[in-house]
Amino acid sequence: MEEIDILKKAGLSEAQSSVYDCLLRNGAMTPMELAKNTNQSRENCYMIAKKLVELGLIEQTNDKKSTYRVLNPANLEILAEKRRKIVAKNEKFVKDNLSSLLDIFYANNEMPGARTLEGIEGIKEVYLDILRTKKDVYFLRTEADEKIWGKDKELAEFLDDYRKQRAILGMHIYALTPAAPNPIKHVKAGGDNAWNFERVWMPRDAYSAPTEIQVYGDKVALVAYGETQMATIITSPAIAEAIRQILKIMIEYYKKFFMQEY
Repeated sequence: MEEIDILKKAGLSEAQSSVYDCLLRNGAMTPMELAKNTNQSRENCYMIAKKLVELGLIEQTNDKKSTYRVLNPANLEILAEKRRKIVAKNEKFVKDNLSSLLDIFYANNEMPGARTLEGIEGIKEVYLDILRTKKDVYFLRTEADEKIWGKDKELAEFLDDYRKQRAILGMHIYALTPAAPNPIKHVKAGGDNAWNFERVWMPRDAYSAPTEIQVYGDKVALVAYGETQMATIITSPAIAEAIRQILKIMIEYYKKFFMQEY
């Protein structure tokens, strides 16, 4: 029945829809009358009616028989909107807090795990995940990140807050970065010291891919700043340690064979 489908789409259960539809078609009824017309028990009809009252879809009259009647069906739209907002809020909550569940899962399973995050919000999630781990970071920077973080004030403020929170947590960053004008200017201004940031320079043409690599704890994050912005977080102690050691070798190499004073 089309009307029952509308009620279900608004968020009502099968039984709630049946009781509401009965009241809609027959006018005011008592729980006993509803039971006779809906194949529900009187006790169940009473509980359903009470819930529909709470949802603002029906009302209880003031007589001694506890008669119920339907309010304006337009209230169903209000209910559907409330449900939509709750679902969206719950979805955001799960998304924001999924990392802790994944950490527990991967800590108790040998199989490496990976999740891909899309867009700028996905990239920001990597930085938030780094803060949650409270572990030191080994970092291969790409110049392509300036095209993203330098775009607007909100993103710049996010990155600045991330750096401050990272420093407050006592986390150290060991970075290999291209010797480009902006970071050189930043270092000369003393910015690295405030961020617990230990930087080693490499030639600008040594690494041109638009992807940065962050290794923290048991995780490796690949952050793509190309035409499509996305990030992949790989959780694996073995893989994280392998990439960390590779970055350490690269850092020692460029520290020894490339000019570090600018």
